[in-house]
Amino acid sequence: MSELTTTLKQLKLSGLGRTLDLRLQEAAANRLSHREFLELILHDEINLRDQKRIETRTRMAEFKSLKTLEDFDWRFNQSVSRKDIYELAACHFIRQGSDVLFIGPPGVGKTHLSQAIGYEAIKQGFVVRYRSIFDLVGDFLCEEALQRRDKTLRQYLKPDLLIIDDMGLKQLPKHAGEYLFEVIMRRYENRSTIMTSNRPTEDWGKLLQDVPTASAILDRFLHHAALIPITGHSYRLKDAAAKRQKQQPVQ
Repeated sequence: MSELTTTLKQLKLSGLGRTLDLRLQEAAANRLSHREFLELILHDEINLRDQKRIETRTRMAEFKSLKTLEDFDWRFNQSVSRKDIYELAACHFIRQGSDVLFIGPPGVGKTHLSQAIGYEAIKQGFVVRYRSIFDLVGDFLCEEALQRRDKTLRQYLKPDLLIIDDMGLKQLPKHAGEYLFEVIMRRYENRSTIMTSNRPTEDWGKLLQDVPTASAILDRFLHHAALIPITGHSYRLKDAAAKRQKQQPVQ
């Protein structure tokens, strides 16, 4: 190990160290000035640190799986406005403390799009957390959480963007509405929230077993929210049909 490599490790300049030999060859071949060479190697270090930050925050977000806008099949579901989604991905709504509600039947891409927007937010330096509505309620209902409720609540209040997925898949436990209301109320006009729902908002009272609380949640959440309705067929059914077709024997 050279003295220079040791020095770079001591200074925690691992990005610079990884590309140094290549950059030295590039500098010699192109007769770069000292200033140009220094700019190159410092950009390498910045790029590596940015990538590590993105990877760390993506891990902390706890997505179901990493989804991107590039992976989304825009042709399959014509009801999704690419312009609207990319406008959300610019993250102006996060800077404004606004919210987003994706609403539509299961399988039309709500989870994919919400996570993809979350990933774009991470790349722009925001802290993001993804939870299904069942995870959220479970976090507050477990015995340990009841003893440290304030700590559990802080985990939901801290992120710049909170994604609450799968509202409407089934009826929620008693008191679920109270926990969701506190999260929405405390984040209202302070932090942004994306929710996805498989059922119309008129059904939320039944889902939460608490009509007044559901009304209070919607009153705050929808006040500054962009409503993105999605219709169409399920991507999962399309994929299942394509898989069955591949498995059919050739006649």
